Amino acid sequence: MNLKRNILIIGGMLMVILVLTVITYNSTRIITEKTVENHQQGIATELANTVELWLEQHMNIIDATARAVREVPIGHNPGTMRILQMATRAGDFADVYVGTSDGIIIVGSGWTPETWYDPRTRPWYRKGTEANRVAFTSPYTDLTTMRKVIAITKPLWLGDTFAGVLSSDIILDTIKKNVLNATIGHSGYSFILDRMGTILVHPESSYEMHVRFQDLSPSLAGVLDYFANHPNGTYDYVLSGRDMILSYKKLSGSEWYLCTTVEKKEAYDLARNTAMLFAMEVVFKILTFLALLTLLVVCGSGAALLLAKRRFDTTVSSQQKLLYWKEKDLEGEISRRKEMETRYQTIFNIATNGILLTRDNVYVECNDRAAEMLRKDRLEIIGKSMLDFSPASQNDGTNSMQRLSKILDSLTLKEAVTFKWMFLRDDGSQFPTEVSLKKFRLDNDVVILSSVWDISKRENAENQLRQAQKMAAMGEMISSIAHQWRQPLNALATYIASIQPAYYNKMMDKQFIEKLVTEADSQIQFMSSTINDFREYVKPSKHKTAFDATAAIENAVKLMKSQLSHSHIELVQNSETAGRKLLVLGYRNEFVHVLVNVLSNGKEAIEGKRRLQKQQDHEGADAITITVSATEKHVVIIIQDTGIGIEESLIGKIFDPYFTTKSTAAGTGIGLYMAKMIVEKEMGGSITVQDLRPGAQFTVELPLVDEEGGKC
Repeated sequence: MNLKRNILIIGGMLMVILVLTVITYNSTRIITEKTVENHQQGIATELANTVELWLEQHMNIIDATARAVREVPIGHNPGTMRILQMATRAGDFADVYVGTSDGIIIVGSGWTPETWYDPRTRPWYRKGTEANRVAFTSPYTDLTTMRKVIAITKPLWLGDTFAGVLSSDIILDTIKKNVLNATIGHSGYSFILDRMGTILVHPESSYEMHVRFQDLSPSLAGVLDYFANHPNGTYDYVLSGRDMILSYKKLSGSEWYLCTTVEKKEAYDLARNTAMLFAMEVVFKILTFLALLTLLVVCGSGAALLLAKRRFDTTVSSQQKLLYWKEKDLEGEISRRKEMETRYQTIFNIATNGILLTRDNVYVECNDRAAEMLRKDRLEIIGKSMLDFSPASQNDGTNSMQRLSKILDSLTLKEAVTFKWMFLRDDGSQFPTEVSLKKFRLDNDVVILSSVWDISKRENAENQLRQAQKMAAMGEMISSIAHQWRQPLNALATYIASIQPAYYNKMMDKQFIEKLVTEADSQIQFMSSTINDFREYVKPSKHKTAFDATAAIENAVKLMKSQLSHSHIELVQNSETAGRKLLVLGYRNEFVHVLVNVLSNGKEAIEGKRRLQKQQDHEGADAITITVSATEKHVVIIIQDTGIGIEESLIGKIFDPYFTTKSTAAGTGIGLYMAKMIVEKEMGGSITVQDLRPGAQFTVELPLVDEEGGKC
């Protein structure tokens, strides 16, 4: 009876063991497959993140270098060369150089090209002009070293003028050395493809730019379609009779794919060992429990348990070795990332603009240039807000707190906001800046990156240009006053001359005196009004205000009407606004300067035409027409003359500073340049010119605002 019971117990235990074995086998197989996929995908993702970080750091260096280059004259000079050489060292580039829009190349290493070399034909120059942002090219052969490189490029703009392209070379071997050197078992390696499957970077250099990945094996025929539908994943294929597993991830901001591949057998062996570790631990616990129950029944259970433990120890030892080498790889990766961080910090502090990082409306980081501009120690800036370094009111009269609040409310994660801002130093001095704010996420926090440029020199230069233009126009205004005063002075002289005959002829009665005084006072009031108009014209506007464009046009007409009449030029005014009040935002007196300058140029163009045609009688022959119209959001002012017109070759230069078609004594070449700056930069509008032959037409378009200065 006892024997039968023991047999049943043993049979039941064997059945339990069999069931557990089947369950363990299936679990191990599923875990192995998932482990292989997750492990290989994890390697590809980690390596792709490293490549993206590496490229991003280098693109940031080029972006900072571009801003620094714009602050110095671009050319073969110490300033430009110093910046290019610093960027070369900071990014460990093969070289950094600038190709200008007129075909000149400035190379940081001092390389002198052949006379036939034109940078505008090179791939990096075309990429910079097409992308119009920081971008990188596909690999190509460098003409200097004859090695395969990729170039990180950025277009250079000086204001609205395209100046050329800044570019840097990274030798493909550098990417292999610094990025694609991760250990992937014994048979594994990593490489980079473009969206067409062309191999860009590969341990086998002969494949680069010559072989498409899908052409290596028939089993890869559908790999590009799989890539297009899955930004990252794994793909099984056969290469040279070996079963392979491919893991990949698309690099953000590019059409490139970072791929890793390894023999499937090796990948499964590694995953199977990992899964076996888990499975054996479970089996060990179960067998230990069963051993306690069957110790009296089966003496051989002890030997089986000892064998299982030895296998377990062997597996653990193997996995410990694997983890040790993995730890070494991670230490190397951490070291490389620290080196990249050091290079980034160097660029951060040598930037020519102030850079500040804001979290929760207070500064948490700033570079040396920001501290220099504010004349503060870095620790005195951190922990304070932008308003702590700002005056109560900005130059346009708006409250600093209210204006900053509106700017921050309009800031989004998509686009940067650029505006002018006055900062305040401890000594009470203020200085103008141009500020660019960009909101983004950093370590799960929303932060704001502030880029600050001190524009004091630029503002002073613009003010000097305005004053020079005003002084140039003052002579014309004095001449206009002389014309307008001539008739009232003649009338006053007549009144004075009539007093003596009236006295001797006993005609100086009350009626005579009252009439004489009334008419003389009328002439004097007219002369006083002329002086007031002139004084208002030369007085600078301190703040931007919303003013009526129609009233400003009338003011300009009053200042020029006498000169035009004296030159026998008819002034015609047309309005299509039906008495509507047309409010625009800007400096009213400066806008009057713009209109006076355009009217004065029209008058001189008509007189120039007459000199060429040698006309004598011009009365009624020429005219300047002012037409005012408005849409729902804009006012359009068209000033058309019947003068000599503008040659087609000069149309593109008419608004350039110091460009004039007059003689040196007659023109300074800054009138129309200042007009363009005032209309487009200060008032947010546009001014254009068109040749009509005869004559020319200037069109000024300005945005309409409400009483508070907000756009309609």
